[in-house]
Amino acid sequence: MHRVLNLIQMKKSLVFALALLAICIIPSCKKDPAQTKVVFGDSKGMSVTTYKNSPLVEQYGHDSWGYFIDLNNDGQDDVQFHSQIIGSPGVGRNIVTELICHENIALLGDIINQQRFLHIDTVGCSTDDSILYINHTITCNQIDETDSIVSTNEKFSLYANNDGLSFDSGNSFISTNITLKNRPYYYPIGEETVGNIVYHHMHDEKDDCDAFPMDEEKYIGFKITENDKSRLGWMKVILHHDHVELLETAVQK
Repeated sequence: MHRVLNLIQMKKSLVFALALLAICIIPSCKKDPAQTKVVFGDSKGMSVTTYKNSPLVEQYGHDSWGYFIDLNNDGQDDVQFHSQIIGSPGVGRNIVTELICHENIALLGDIINQQRFLHIDTVGCSTDDSILYINHTITCNQIDETDSIVSTNEKFSLYANNDGLSFDSGNSFISTNITLKNRPYYYPIGEETVGNIVYHHMHDEKDDCDAFPMDEEKYIGFKITENDKSRLGWMKVILHHDHVELLETAVQK
């Protein structure tokens, strides 16, 4: 009889122990928010902030403006869209737009090997072709198959995402600042005379090495880390010639 009672008691203890173990294990199996998929434009499970007619902030005088954005509503700015007029009368002035990130923000994108090409063409500037301009054009998009490669560099490429696409923490994220729109510039690099012809050599730097799509609604994915925990999110933007139009931001709840 005592042996039966002991067996019953052991079974009860075993059941209790298994139940206690299950209680302890279940919280640890709770899925990290960053492990779940996020769909661009889908508000399910996301804290979404909509921006309408948000004023641009003048920062460093009349030649600079942009947004400071608190993505997780903790009172601290996480990213900044910054547009600035850069250049001089000699090379031309134009607007450069950047996305500047604090160290807790990593952007959805990848490292690529970016090639820059040299394209040379000649433009006549007089009726008798006695004055010729030799343009030495530097571009990231090869104009002609005879163009030579002048450099190959590793560079972070920011993904410009469309509505309905998804991503998760298994994708590639890099914590860095990124140029969304660069500026072209053009300046003389030398002159020579051969016979009766004057050759003006010009350096023509194109702005296609930083080519985030313009005048289109695009999503920028990110991962925000706080207290050793990460959450995913996105920013819905339109890049214009002179600024970024911010439409929405979203971060996992």
